[in-house]
Amino acid sequence: MDLSREKKLNLYREMVRIRTFENGVRQLIKEGVIGHVSFSTGGEAVAVGVCSNLMKEDQIGSTHRPLGHLIAKGSDLKKMMAEITAKKTGYNKGKGGPYHIFAPEVGALGANGIVGGSVPMCAGYALANQLRKNGMISVSFFGEGASNQGGVQETLNLAACWNLPIVFICENSSPEVQTMLGHEIDYPQLSIENVSERASAYGIPGATYEGWDIMKVYIAAERAINRTREGEGPTLLEFKIHRISPEDETNYCPVLNFQKILFKEGILTVELDEKIHEKQAKEVKEAIDFGVGSPEPELLDAWKDIFVVER
Repeated sequence: MDLSREKKLNLYREMVRIRTFENGVRQLIKEGVIGHVSFSTGGEAVAVGVCSNLMKEDQIGSTHRPLGHLIAKGSDLKKMMAEITAKKTGYNKGKGGPYHIFAPEVGALGANGIVGGSVPMCAGYALANQLRKNGMISVSFFGEGASNQGGVQETLNLAACWNLPIVFICENSSPEVQTMLGHEIDYPQLSIENVSERASAYGIPGATYEGWDIMKVYIAAERAINRTREGEGPTLLEFKIHRISPEDETNYCPVLNFQKILFKEGILTVELDEKIHEKQAKEVKEAIDFGVGSPEPELLDAWKDIFVVER
């Protein structure tokens, strides 16, 4: 597939946007402004490659590393930063924090601190879409650890049985992957080499790709999403990724990999690259200023937005 110059630049911009945002959050942690946050650095290509193929109305369910997914789906940086800094201007009024950000206006319907928690939830979205015949699909992101969770396996089976419009995305950064990349591990987590092999047990397509290659991710996601949207049911895609630090000069960094490709193709110049980074840095700074400068929730806000079901 030969994407247009502008499409490739948009993919690159989005990955830079995610990396810049997460680096901004890292700085806030270093300054003691906020506490722990789990980052998706190294997985930018998966978030962008998948979400770039989705419509705004399509839904995604995320993990405890949700920032990349949320940004790639179009979430507002200021509202995200305000939520991370626990301010009332955040997406969830400062009550959810980084692990439970919801951005319903762009179809980001759940970051999740529970291992595999978003998978059955996304199947619920898919069922609703199927019953409403609205042409929308859902995408569930989860990790290799979640792939061993019972609820995930049950959801794969049910989605296959009901031919649900859902795509399952496994981001595999397991110790086995790190061993492949030259790291040592003490114990295995998986009895198989690829999580995608489990798809055959449920009679659905499954495939594994390098998650540090944005073009491979984009093309694989496009095929699976189109197939699902056309009514052919679920697909399980697995992307091997390498969790890295922002300073890592590694062949497994999706941002640097694509940057080199775009330079080679003449699509990206040093001047344009600097402009892209400067623009994202400016927007992230504005988001930080907004988040840090926003008011904290009032004590009585703890009793708001609570829903009780009477029996």
